[in-house]
Amino acid sequence: MPEELPFRFSFPELPPPGAEATTVEEGIQSLLKKLDASGGKCLDSLVNLAELYQGGWEFDKASECMQRFIELTDDPEKLGVGHLALGSIEESRGDYAAAAQRYRVALAMEPCSTPTWYFIHNNLGYSLNQLKEYSSAIPYLQKALEIDPGRPNAYKNLGLAYEALGELEKAAELFIAATQVNAADSRSLKHLISLVEANPALEVDIPNLRERIEACEKAVAVARQHKPDFDKYWDQLRADQLRLTQKRKWWQFWKRRTDATKD
Repeated sequence: MPEELPFRFSFPELPPPGAEATTVEEGIQSLLKKLDASGGKCLDSLVNLAELYQGGWEFDKASECMQRFIELTDDPEKLGVGHLALGSIEESRGDYAAAAQRYRVALAMEPCSTPTWYFIHNNLGYSLNQLKEYSSAIPYLQKALEIDPGRPNAYKNLGLAYEALGELEKAAELFIAATQVNAADSRSLKHLISLVEANPALEVDIPNLRERIEACEKAVAVARQHKPDFDKYWDQLRADQLRLTQKRKWWQFWKRRTDATKD
């Protein structure tokens, strides 16, 4: 029955209490110091720097970090991660042809890590969708679902490919499945609603479609209620950290003053 549709949702974990809350610029400077101390060979620092640069739209710097990362390893797993990251950077630039090429190189590395292998296939399918190569995208997205059926991305992207090809019932079912897998990601529900609004006959062709949409809407609403306030939590961590820093400064001041009065 539609009201018994299974739904799950998940969010990224909050940092633990007492975690260091740094600004992006502070994080970049810290990582640059760590990278410099390693002689420019700290792979983790390069990856983290690339993520921060990409998030700040500094795509050339992000690419330089990942190119350096690739130069420093011959491990197929790490090479797959490196080319996957370069593809993501090209996506951020809006160059989906370059992104697809990067993902194909990553594919040839055949990394074993499930998340890496999943996102290579999913992101390649997504980029091909953006290039309107929908039929070419489908096998990669289907493979992503085989690799990890517990993530919503490939369901959504496969649904969009089928929608573009006119296979609307398949698209609707995939948008529902994506919402069931993670109701915290509401993008597939939005696609589903738009699809049905544009093609009202789907409510006749797909049994209980209206009830299933309502079940998806309820699940998304419940997930939204449970979403952590990341900005508020970060602000609190930052305030606590600054207070602790100030306390340490006062303690150091009084210690120096006390030491100076000793005979």
